[in-house]
Amino acid sequence: MKKLIKETLKKLITNYYKRKYWRRLTIDIKNNNTDSSKELSDKRSIPFINKPGIAFSFDDSFRVNDWYKYGKDMFGYYDVKVTFNINAFHHHEGKREHTQEEIDKIIELQSMGHEIAHHGFNHQNAANYVNENGLSTWIENEIKALFSWIENQAHSKTKEKFKKTVSFAFPYSSYNESIVSEITPKYFKVVRGDLRNNKLVSFNHTGFVESICIDNIKLDGANSIKEILKIAKDAGKNIIFMCHSILPDEVDWNDFGWDEKSEESGKWRVSTKTMQTIINEAKKLDLEFYTTSEIAGVASFIDRNMEKAIREKISNPFEKWISILELIKMTELDLSGKNISNLDGIQYFLNLERLDLSNNNISDFRLLDKLPKLNKLNISNNPVSGDQSYSKKILKS
Repeated sequence: MKKLIKETLKKLITNYYKRKYWRRLTIDIKNNNTDSSKELSDKRSIPFINKPGIAFSFDDSFRVNDWYKYGKDMFGYYDVKVTFNINAFHHHEGKREHTQEEIDKIIELQSMGHEIAHHGFNHQNAANYVNENGLSTWIENEIKALFSWIENQAHSKTKEKFKKTVSFAFPYSSYNESIVSEITPKYFKVVRGDLRNNKLVSFNHTGFVESICIDNIKLDGANSIKEILKIAKDAGKNIIFMCHSILPDEVDWNDFGWDEKSEESGKWRVSTKTMQTIINEAKKLDLEFYTTSEIAGVASFIDRNMEKAIREKISNPFEKWISILELIKMTELDLSGKNISNLDGIQYFLNLERLDLSNNNISDFRLLDKLPKLNKLNISNNPVSGDQSYSKKILKS
């Protein structure tokens, strides 16, 4: 009985301090993100330009099974886009590298519109590692090593590869200014840590971006998020929410069969109910769902032939990061005969009116539904199957 009373009291005290923290945080965010110079009510909300939104950023890819099991259907196909920050190994099974099955799941999540981002090869605490071994050694062993590992992976059946990495999330949110300045924009457009100055994120940002942790260990409930979503909407800015595992409340971490060392990792989880509540509230407010790289203004492509063809159309084909803003301006695009098989990235051409995709290897045209102004389309000589669920745009053509 005494044990039950003690546990109940501890829970009440914890919840009290959580609520106090989120009340203070909400006030600080509001005070730090008021911009009276903007006439937001008179602006058209255009995705990737000035339509505020949110990005969910999930850390630690040993959690890929729950990302896949509980997130895939909830997030949908290019609907609620999120960023998954990966390592090359499993934290709690002898520090082994990811299996092919796990790699397949990560790449399949990418095919649903999600970003696969960099979280360090071995998930080292960056600040500590740099202090002990030097910055150049950390870059070699944590940054370049994971770039190399990523480049060598492919889906076992589709042979699809990872996109080029645009963003980085610091393990343990540990960093210093010299690390940030060394790796941006040389290796990454943006790098993500935890909340520092209670600032929301503007579009086309380069360098460090803040995030708000919404794991159960920090969050007292989804209601604490609602006011912050409204602040972002009014300020015309974006929020990045950091989280780790996504699991229903009833799932017992111990059922995964990992050792006692995994117990700390098990505390960093967000419930499916909380996630769905935040998603529903964001949709009510007409907030957009972005990846971290999209908030940074960077367009990326699954199909490397597609990226090569797009680079031929932009002002500087050798620019490291392809600007979404430049793609949005285009009204006509000829991609005929470019050996393209995946249209990922076409969703950024929001003003496209005429599109030629003839003589390629494309079988899935669903992303064309993301182009509101498209009225003339050529898809001849592509392997379109008769039983495919066609894009509305194709039916109109």
